[in-house]
Amino acid sequence: MAFNGAVAHVFNHAFAKGLFFLVAGALSYAAGTKMLPSLRGIMSKMPLVGISFLFAMLAVSGVPPFNGFFSKFTILAGGFMEARTQPLLMVLMVIAVLETVGSFAWLFWVFGAAVPGEASVEVASATRLSPQIQFVLATLAFLTLVSGYFAAVWMG
Repeated sequence: MAFNGAVAHVFNHAFAKGLFFLVAGALSYAAGTKMLPSLRGIMSKMPLVGISFLFAMLAVSGVPPFNGFFSKFTILAGGFMEARTQPLLMVLMVIAVLETVGSFAWLFWVFGAAVPGEASVEVASATRLSPQIQFVLATLAFLTLVSGYFAAVWMG
């Protein structure tokens, strides 16, 4: 079970992390900075980027109904089933759960600092993204929603 979840997680994580990297690149290109403290109010100026940031954050964190949930849940469930007979594995599984919760908390903090609110000077003066980048952002955001269901069907 955990192995099937890990295989599915490779694909699910690729969509979510790819979306995260494209969001970062789009922000760097449009706002002209890579400095996170300078990026505030993304949703007010670039709603597609803000929504994509949200989708990527939730998918990477394993929040349902996003794709990361299906594979992370399967990995954790399979790991905990196996850990019943292996105490060292139980320690690793608890660490994995704590890492998941910690990642969500950190990403939620970053999202709250950058996406809502009034746009910073850099975000307010951001250039418009090309239709090609907008298309890829929308496609990857959509895939973070639906690829988990395909993975769940594949895993049985």
